[in-house]
Amino acid sequence: MYSFDIFDTLITRCTTEPKGIFVLMQERIQKTGEYIPYLAENFYELRVGAEGLARRHASEVGRYEIRLDDIYHALATTACIPEIQQNQLKKLEVETEYNSVFGLFENINLLKKLKARGEQVVLISDMYLSKDIIRHMLCKVDTVFQDIPIYVSSEYGRTKSTGLYQIVKKCENVEFSHWEHYGDNIHADIEAASKLGIRTIHILPESIKEYEKSSKNVFHQMSIGVSKYIRSFEKGDAAFEAGCSLAGPVLYPYVSWVLQESGRLGIDRLYFVARDGWILKQIADIIIQERQYSIQTFYIYGSRKVWRLPAYEGSVEDFNRILKWSNLDETISLEDLAMVFQLEMDELRSFLPEKFQKGGENLQISGFQRDNICKHLMYNREFREYLVESQVEKRDLVIRYLQQEIDTSDSSFAFVELAGTGLTQKCLALLIGSFYTGEIRNFYFKLDSIQEKGQCSFLNFYPSNMERSYMLELLCRAPHGQTEGYREENGRILPVLDQVEGEQIKAYHLLQYRDAVLEYVRYMEQAILQNQLKYNVRIDIAKEYLDVITCNPPGRIAEYFCHMPFSSSGRKKGIVEFAPPVSPKQLRQIYFWGDGSNVREVYQGNSLDYALAVSEKAMHYKEKCQKYRKKGIGKWLTGWNRYLHTHLKPGIAYFCPWELLQGSIVIYGAGKVGQAYVEQARQRYARCSSLLWVDQDYERLQAEGLQVTSPEEIRAHTFDRIIIAIHQDAVRQEVWDKLQEMGIEAEKIYYG
Repeated sequence: MYSFDIFDTLITRCTTEPKGIFVLMQERIQKTGEYIPYLAENFYELRVGAEGLARRHASEVGRYEIRLDDIYHALATTACIPEIQQNQLKKLEVETEYNSVFGLFENINLLKKLKARGEQVVLISDMYLSKDIIRHMLCKVDTVFQDIPIYVSSEYGRTKSTGLYQIVKKCENVEFSHWEHYGDNIHADIEAASKLGIRTIHILPESIKEYEKSSKNVFHQMSIGVSKYIRSFEKGDAAFEAGCSLAGPVLYPYVSWVLQESGRLGIDRLYFVARDGWILKQIADIIIQERQYSIQTFYIYGSRKVWRLPAYEGSVEDFNRILKWSNLDETISLEDLAMVFQLEMDELRSFLPEKFQKGGENLQISGFQRDNICKHLMYNREFREYLVESQVEKRDLVIRYLQQEIDTSDSSFAFVELAGTGLTQKCLALLIGSFYTGEIRNFYFKLDSIQEKGQCSFLNFYPSNMERSYMLELLCRAPHGQTEGYREENGRILPVLDQVEGEQIKAYHLLQYRDAVLEYVRYMEQAILQNQLKYNVRIDIAKEYLDVITCNPPGRIAEYFCHMPFSSSGRKKGIVEFAPPVSPKQLRQIYFWGDGSNVREVYQGNSLDYALAVSEKAMHYKEKCQKYRKKGIGKWLTGWNRYLHTHLKPGIAYFCPWELLQGSIVIYGAGKVGQAYVEQARQRYARCSSLLWVDQDYERLQAEGLQVTSPEEIRAHTFDRIIIAIHQDAVRQEVWDKLQEMGIEAEKIYYG
């Protein structure tokens, strides 16, 4: 004979733990308004306490098991519940148990195989519910349980440990030696049965993870319960766990909020923007179907690469904004810079400062050189006009694509994005503005800036300075690469996609991850609907799970995200891993020999920040490098190392490239940076023939003994270049603007 335990062997609940059922009940009780406030606000604690009291009373009178009636009799003594309400609560508990049941189909299929072979099968449970109630719950998940004998402790007054196995033996006329039992409880199912000579098979239940904490919040109870249940489908798979246990609880509340807000605002068409929108749209489709919302969803192909520059109209301000959000820290060569502007190297070359016009496309440029080249290009009107002209054909294609895909017959539509500054969506609005003049609404999980309302308005799910919010993008990968452009075929405009990244991310278990996220959404919707609960959005719980991903992930989850194929800018020739482990040698190069500004040259991953966050050892070594760099021996070693590469004497804190100090120069700024540059300019390697040192606060500085003059002296001075020797970006920009107002050509102004 074969016997099976029932709860957590054949069926389980949609809650974190069995007591979670009482959390769901408390929510329903509070919703009705029919019960006294004391009971409504404290039902969970009262129900747990009543069961404990009932078991103690049973023990005192010589009984081994209790029934549901015993529990509510005990509850009535603590909460003064009239008999009619006792019956209502018992009925509600049975109903909630039924509504919350999920089948454990791996074990159910095993039972069905045994039945198909003609084997004798029975079910045994230590439970206060009746046999009929339990059978009703079992038949909800599979009709195979309609005629299988069920032995329940509450009906026989004996538990597995106190005689229930012996009762089954007698009723089924079977010997212990011819009996095999399956169950999850080590004491009742394994030890108690083994002592009798029954062969036992321990069914290991899926347990909660270290980051999952039980609580009395309804959403929390169901979220963990659902995640735990889904993990049983693919045990030990990190991608599956990341999807159903972490990404699901983060993305599901966001999409639910988007749909609820859409209903409130009269939005009936949602356009999910590639690539983040790929998985978000599928979540939305499930919710819309389950809740029967009248909202249509669409997937639109686009990217910052194909929308930002085609929307550019030639102003200095917009040029600066495009630069600011173009991942310029990844630009380490002239070829990289040409890719930022979507130009061939030969097109860009003629607009570069003379020094760089003869360099090869792979010529490495420092961050200092990159910033100055970009400043020159930004203030070069001919280059800005050329940039606009170079995008005419692309602009036409993208506008035709948008007209083809977006229904702008009225304003009842919106776009769904994930995270960012909103710049790409503003560029999209400019492009749509060529054929639509109404309001364009955009949903964001997290908007990184406060945008003034205009034609393009923003609805922000979580307005905060979220730590490592860039991790949101890893939760929303797609099985295709970035949109590279558009092409016309048979009268339709089609997207051109990068093939390499899409194939790599598909090979990285993306579909298993996606399936886990969607399973989470389906079962959450089922649990909420069947238990007649409200679709409340809990942002605090979404944040809690996001914090696990970004700040304290378990090793297996960290490894999954760290090795994920990734390209943030879409300009990389090859796809890198997101945050591979960083070596001690790399950390020394970045944080001991360098000041942290050479990350892109040394580290091959996309996010050193995350690689450090998930490795205490690496973080400790980084801090050690920084500590010794500041000490005497560290300053001496790094100083002389820099001298060997630059001929800059140790002791000078800020380095200005020697080529800028040649000839007749003006140094603007007399703070620490300016003083270091002046000292450097006076060294023989500088070849500085004439030096004018100016600062807005020149009078005070002169009183301190510094040879500084007024910026007005620049007008009477002949010079090759002006170097702005100021550390703060905002102040540097102010000085640049003042120099422009003085009529000084942008080609002669350099950042230090």
